[in-house]
Amino acid sequence: MAVYRPKRKGDSSKFYVCEFVYQGKRFQESTGATSKTVAKEYEKRRKAEMERAAAGLPTKQKAARIRTVADVITPYLEAYRLSHRPKSVLFAEGRLAQVKKALANVVLSDLTEERIREYSRKRQGDGVSGRTINMEVGELSRAIGQPWSLLWPKVRKLEERKDVGKALSPDEQRRLLDGLEMSQSPALRTLVPMLLLTGMRSGEAISLRWEQVDLLARTITVGRAKTSSGTGRVIPINDDLAHILANHRAWFVARFGEPLSGHCLFPWGSGEPTDPTRHAAQLKRSWGELRTRASVSCRLHDLRHTFATGMAERGVSEGTMLALMGHMSRSMLERYSHIRMTAKRDAVAGMTLRPKGENSEVVPVEVPVLGAPVTLQ
Repeated sequence: MAVYRPKRKGDSSKFYVCEFVYQGKRFQESTGATSKTVAKEYEKRRKAEMERAAAGLPTKQKAARIRTVADVITPYLEAYRLSHRPKSVLFAEGRLAQVKKALANVVLSDLTEERIREYSRKRQGDGVSGRTINMEVGELSRAIGQPWSLLWPKVRKLEERKDVGKALSPDEQRRLLDGLEMSQSPALRTLVPMLLLTGMRSGEAISLRWEQVDLLARTITVGRAKTSSGTGRVIPINDDLAHILANHRAWFVARFGEPLSGHCLFPWGSGEPTDPTRHAAQLKRSWGELRTRASVSCRLHDLRHTFATGMAERGVSEGTMLALMGHMSRSMLERYSHIRMTAKRDAVAGMTLRPKGENSEVVPVEVPVLGAPVTLQ
């Protein structure tokens, strides 16, 4: 058996050809593959198919005989784009772009557990986090159409960090808001306080249209969200946010006129907003400038963490928090709440072994510590 590229004069085919003898007959045909590894797999399966046919067994259609990683990713993304949000599509495309870069020509039958481990080791060597690698392999399994646990049962997911999110301290929040006063971005001046006061995801807020914001009833109705429980949820507008949104509306009217049906709260435009029928794509530059000016290191998504933490510290019920934030599970809510040390100290400060005013003698206790001794009454 042999696999080769034709080198006959005038034959400039880029596809490999397989040639072999079966039952005394010589077979020669194009594999339709530009990779030698894929071509060899084609040859092997072609001969196996002939053996099945000779034995009277059913054979697979030619199109299903051989598939590579690239062969399953392309149609998967095409179908995915039809039924998912643009942001979800970008996520899937981003994860699978890395997979395709490393494994495009690998035949599915060669996508063994060791091959997946090798991919993970290579990505870790590039400094990629365990969570990102897990998402990439997870997207690959969905593109193939089978669960990870069935495809590679002995490959365990990599450990993921649980402390990625953070809640801003009161001082960080103050510096961030002070820095907004110097921002040249009308969208950012409204978006940052909105996220801090509603706990919305940045994508949910940026895609808002004016008909979703009722300044008279003081409510915001979220559109299509990441989760089904988040879609269509109604968030109240408090006094601070009402004032900010009123100013934002005045800016919008001065630039575009009265908001019409379909007009976006945050119009599209590079630098100056120019198109109210499309929402802003990203605010990376102005957001980066704000963080530098305020000397605050955080992500836009951390404003959502800050909101959840503030709710938890004020004793807001779990059910109310879930309704406001649109989460599906308690475990996800816990991931967003970061009870700060100040709140923890305030919580234990009220604890006492003896009620105040009780007429009982308290014996002073000297506690040995570094520095001067401290006497507890």
